[in-house]
Amino acid sequence: MNRKIHSSEAEQRKLLELLLNRSELSPDDIRSLLLAMDNFDVVAKVFLLEGTPFVFSSSPMKYLIFREQVADRFRIGYQDVCIVGSAKLGFSPSPHKFGTPFAETSDVDVVIISSEMFDVGTHELFEHLRTSGPPHTYDDSKDVTVSGREWRLHKEAVRNFVYENFNPSHLPEGNKLRDQIFDNISSTSALFLALEPQVFVSKIRCRIFRHWRAAESYYVNTLRALKRALKEGKAKPNIGDVDDFDEDVDAS
Repeated sequence: MNRKIHSSEAEQRKLLELLLNRSELSPDDIRSLLLAMDNFDVVAKVFLLEGTPFVFSSSPMKYLIFREQVADRFRIGYQDVCIVGSAKLGFSPSPHKFGTPFAETSDVDVVIISSEMFDVGTHELFEHLRTSGPPHTYDDSKDVTVSGREWRLHKEAVRNFVYENFNPSHLPEGNKLRDQIFDNISSTSALFLALEPQVFVSKIRCRIFRHWRAAESYYVNTLRALKRALKEGKAKPNIGDVDDFDEDVDAS
């Protein structure tokens, strides 16, 4: 039994080292890696959160400039900014559209690490949710009806708080904080047009995490969900119009 475990760990290390030496990864590479491994901590750090993203592969220094620009706008350190999703890998790691190549219609998804922004954003979102929906009657015998979208928003807001991340797109349109965050992040789009070849992006979005451990945990769970979908044959490209950052993954 122990010999079999050691053999499996050796095979996983060999596969991981092989992929680390490649300049680009394919969906088949990620598929092979996930199906061979059970611990995704290293995979999440190395392939999703660290290194030069696909969109900056020809201009690594401009990625540093991008991170510094975002950091300056949000008053954080550049090391607390990174690109994830299809802009990082060149294809989507989302279970709902796995393998879909990054294209002009793709979004650029950015991770921001800031405990202060997480606290402010979450408080703003909960204040909005407190005043939305039907009035509180204190009568447990009466049924309350809410829309599916509103119920989903409440559930995801609580779940994101528990797992220490904040999605600013959950704030209502016209909200001052939401507009400020998206104005700050979208103001960096000119840098993509300065790349050679130029990179046209649909929009730049962000998710804010309280600390790096929360970000790592979030993307470990994304990989865990992707592995389940791959084993069940449910991970398919181009089904629906689901954005990488709109999928809130349960931690497990």
